[in-house]
Amino acid sequence: MKTKIALLLSTVFFTSQLYATVLQPSKAELANIQWKDVALSQQNDSDVDHFTNQLQGASGNVLAYKIPANQGMIKLNIASPVQKNNTIFVPNALVLDSHFNPAMRYPASQFKFSEERGLNPAQYQAELSLTPANNQDFIYLLIYTTEQELQGKTMMTHPAKLLAKAKGNQPPAIADITVTHSNQGKVSVEVEGVQTSQFIGLNGPLFEAKTPTTQIGTVATDMPKSTKENKPTQPVEQSTENYFNQAVLKALKDKDINKAMNLVNEAEQLGLKQPRQIFIKHVSAK
Repeated sequence: MKTKIALLLSTVFFTSQLYATVLQPSKAELANIQWKDVALSQQNDSDVDHFTNQLQGASGNVLAYKIPANQGMIKLNIASPVQKNNTIFVPNALVLDSHFNPAMRYPASQFKFSEERGLNPAQYQAELSLTPANNQDFIYLLIYTTEQELQGKTMMTHPAKLLAKAKGNQPPAIADITVTHSNQGKVSVEVEGVQTSQFIGLNGPLFEAKTPTTQIGTVATDMPKSTKENKPTQPVEQSTENYFNQAVLKALKDKDINKAMNLVNEAEQLGLKQPRQIFIKHVSAK
């Protein structure tokens, strides 16, 4: 099953506090990145070996993509299939705004492994829903793996068992396959533009760019205009705010960041500010 996450950026990059292994490229490192242009509604299959980008904190080559961001909401699907030699590249993803500021981090733990089904191979896969703010021509995507991922292995159901189950037969008593994690492999990136007025994420611009200290490459976009907060037409009862506060805390305790962000989104649409403050305070303390 595909996992979905709404791209969320406030002035605090809170998700970066959640994970021990964090890629934090400097402006100098980003200046040397070679970006691959990605067209909308087009699947890009890439061999990791074809990229020569290196960043501190990443193991092996880093895949780098330049994605059009001036046509509204974007659905981004990232997949990394098991290779014929039973190895796999376990991806992490980092999205940067038009000024190369980190905007959203998607760690390897958020990529879900799915068994072979139909024409789809066994793979790690994730789907992201991104809503860039106005006045951005491009956003940037980095895909990489780390030494932490290379220490792990993935168990894959033997194809003979899958075939038997598909036919309604008793699966044979054979061992499953151990897939070794590698810093080589293949990655598929598919970008779909979605024409919709629906806003994904919290109120306010999703890529709220700060004035960059260094202009990178030839990117030169206007600063996004600030948006007005939606004010509730009627006062919200204290019990409602308490409900959202407790729901956000529970989701964070369960490490369900996606659910917590959705709750914050709903709360802010009602004019509630405390759930967001709780969210930021909790993840910043990690």
